[in-house]
Amino acid sequence: MRQYLQAYKDLFGTGLVKGETIQKHIEQQTTIDTFLPDSASFFYVAESPSHTYHFMGRLQENVSGYTNEEFLQQGIGLFLQCLHPEEIDIIVNQMYPDGMDVISQADEQEKQQILTQYNYRFKRKTGEYINLMEQLYVLEVDENGLATLILGNIIVLDNEEVLPLRLSSKIFRNNAVYETIFSKVYNPITTPLSDVTGRELDILRNLAAGKRSKEIAKELFISPYTVDTHRRNLLKKLQCNSVVELAKIAFKYGLL
Repeated sequence: MRQYLQAYKDLFGTGLVKGETIQKHIEQQTTIDTFLPDSASFFYVAESPSHTYHFMGRLQENVSGYTNEEFLQQGIGLFLQCLHPEEIDIIVNQMYPDGMDVISQADEQEKQQILTQYNYRFKRKTGEYINLMEQLYVLEVDENGLATLILGNIIVLDNEEVLPLRLSSKIFRNNAVYETIFSKVYNPITTPLSDVTGRELDILRNLAAGKRSKEIAKELFISPYTVDTHRRNLLKKLQCNSVVELAKIAFKYGLL
């Protein structure tokens, strides 16, 4: 476990964040947390360079079984030791570097508009593994443009299967739409989504949200004909007969 924590430190060894800046974000999340409904999801604020958590949402304990105090005291090290042994090396040494590369290569104005999403198996304090989807947003960057303060949103996937590890990066465009700019599967496991491309994921996500072809085409700057072509390909690849069935798959695998 030490080598993975060291690899994390080496990767995220950026400049520290000022205390008042951290406190500002903690206060914002504390306020938001009081209004969030009870669900299998929570937010956290983490400082990458010091590998520490500064805030944990009140619903975290329901998900992991650990108290917020345990995570705040033990930091990222506790999170890493809860990752499945078959996945931790891929996550720390492949997925994290790829995600950081996407952010570092983005323009200064774009860094805080990127959503990084990945999934993994997490061992609860009681010993059983659950599938989680984690979404990361950059709150602060250092003078070199590297992410230093992260807002995370962890969601429990209602799926007991062993899922392929997928990392995707999406950028929030001016037309209020997320566009996938990076997508990769790291441990190929045959699932319905194994052969779905990044663009098809965008189409699937929008179809599952109830949007029509013309609306999707306008938001993604493509033609309605192209949207319909992707729709037909998705129905064929995922062996579905309707958009309703596509939506069920999107929900099952945490795409919504």
